Amino acid sequence: MRLQIAKILPLAFVDTLRRICAETNDPEHLSTLYLRFGSILKQIREKRGLTIPGLSVLSGVPEELLGASESGRFEMTDKEFTDLRNVYWTLETDQASAADHKRIVDQRLSNPYPDFGFSMTQIREEKQISIKELSTISGLPEAVLEAAESGTVEMTDEDSRDVKKVYWSLSALEATPADYRRLLAGMATQASGD
Repeated sequence: MRLQIAKILPLAFVDTLRRICAETNDPEHLSTLYLRFGSILKQIREKRGLTIPGLSVLSGVPEELLGASESGRFEMTDKEFTDLRNVYWTLETDQASAADHKRIVDQRLSNPYPDFGFSMTQIREEKQISIKELSTISGLPEAVLEAAESGTVEMTDEDSRDVKKVYWSLSALEATPADYRRLLAGMATQASGD
């Protein structure tokens, strides 16, 4: 009797993750486990009919990190690894259909990237967070965010894309001001080592 891939993936995900966490002394074996884990992550995503950009929109995890994980390149922080594990496990165990995921991605992508200046300020103020708080959440310098909101932008294309993506995420994702308060509180607790 052959098991369906849908029934094997959760088991393979958990087993490979357990092996990765337990493996510390054999880099060659760990490299093989990372490749296997990346293949499992890709199967999970493809089973839901999502592209890497679509999963990035759905989860908020950068495309580069998703792509690296699926190719088996796992040089990342513990937090990034935890985020990946949570995103793919949620995707694997979620009861929503591929059509549901596609609808959510399409809704979010229909919201265009904001222009620099006033519209960015409106988006941030709607979520009731300061530029300093947005800098903490996004990792972008306060000065860059201030320049974007004032419309005095002199930055590379990559920086410009990153800034627009931050404000787009604020407007497109359904987090409330209370969600951002909790996120900031959690980040402050983690930074203080509690």
